[in-house]
Amino acid sequence: MSSGQLWKGANGIDLPTSLSKPREVLPFATSLTELQQNKVVNAFKGQAYDMAAEYVWKRAIIKLKETIATLGMTFIGEMLNRSDIDEFTTVDSALTDYTTIQLAEQLGVVSKTAAFKLRQANELITHHFSKDAEEELDFAEAFNIVKTGVKYILGEQEISIALEFSEFRNRLLTESLVLQDTQVEQVVNSPVFYLRTVVTVLVTAIKNEISAKLEYALTNLNVLLPAIWEKLGENDKYNIGTTYRDVTAAGNATAISGVKSALLKVGGFDYVPENLRSITFIKAAKQLLDVHFEFNNFYNEPAAIRKLANLGNVIPPAALIECMQAYLAVFLGNRYGVSSEAYTIAEHELAKISADRWLYYFQKGINKDEVVLNKFYKRNLDYFADFLVANALNKFEDLPRKNKLLYDGILEKNFAKIQKASNDLLSIIK
Repeated sequence: MSSGQLWKGANGIDLPTSLSKPREVLPFATSLTELQQNKVVNAFKGQAYDMAAEYVWKRAIIKLKETIATLGMTFIGEMLNRSDIDEFTTVDSALTDYTTIQLAEQLGVVSKTAAFKLRQANELITHHFSKDAEEELDFAEAFNIVKTGVKYILGEQEISIALEFSEFRNRLLTESLVLQDTQVEQVVNSPVFYLRTVVTVLVTAIKNEISAKLEYALTNLNVLLPAIWEKLGENDKYNIGTTYRDVTAAGNATAISGVKSALLKVGGFDYVPENLRSITFIKAAKQLLDVHFEFNNFYNEPAAIRKLANLGNVIPPAALIECMQAYLAVFLGNRYGVSSEAYTIAEHELAKISADRWLYYFQKGINKDEVVLNKFYKRNLDYFADFLVANALNKFEDLPRKNKLLYDGILEKNFAKIQKASNDLLSIIK
């Protein structure tokens, strides 16, 4: 195992490039019975391409969800920072298809290439099964979805999740760790997702556990936080600040002392929120994102975005990144376009955000915003650049180098430059 990488995602099975017919591909889908394979082949023969694609896609996603669920639903809730998920929650109700693919990539279940192609397949099938679809799936599109599902999911005998990180989670609450520990060194040097999960596990325990588990969580927060603080995103830092507020409100003297000590070590008191408004905004922003990545998103987005927009004119600092992410996701849309009504609201709300907050986003937010970095299509370059110019947001200079390359590419409407810059930033996140 190399330092800085807990495990690597699977690249799928080898499919001969010469395969051009469903009956040639389906035998590789070892997760499907012969009867199920024949159903798909017959659907293609009958030109029921949508039925064939949907059947294979649902089987693939179910398998991927069941694989992730082997880590335990409580752990999944911690990874997603969702307190509503526990061991009694079903994986299907907890994970959307998009979130499933995202988690699979972050956990190393599938490779970056696999995740990219699975996201494309998901976007394609989501669009064609929505009310906004003007055409039905053709043979080529359906066949590509089937081949993607077989290659990366259904053709694998056993999609494995390395359990080492799950075991490390248990160590966080049962041992006093030191930075010199080999596994600690690996986690400290891991991608942001794992660091975020470590923070979530610790703060969840600090707020909910008692006795020994609480003591271990506080001790390990104080050990790990100085080593990972600079790598954490703003949301993760606010998560710790919110924890300090919560334990203070609960009057938990032990937790107050431990979290205060950790925040003092990193100068983190700027991230202690003033009130509960931020939590409400964050919840509404996450709900909007969920709607955006689900079926009939163009139809359902207006109600979800109005709910967020109606919360107030000023976004709390602790919720700024989540809200901008959600608004930008709707504003930029997907490769098929935007929800016109929701887009208008998103544009209006984004225009209300002050220039200094936009500067903050381009300085410290966009480089860690996986959703927005995956949203740049040729079709939306012009109006995003025009929006920045129209709102006098086109003069930012004091940006990190890679952020500046992306920012300049947007203003120049240079798709190749944007692709390179966004891919470079995404490679740092993952």
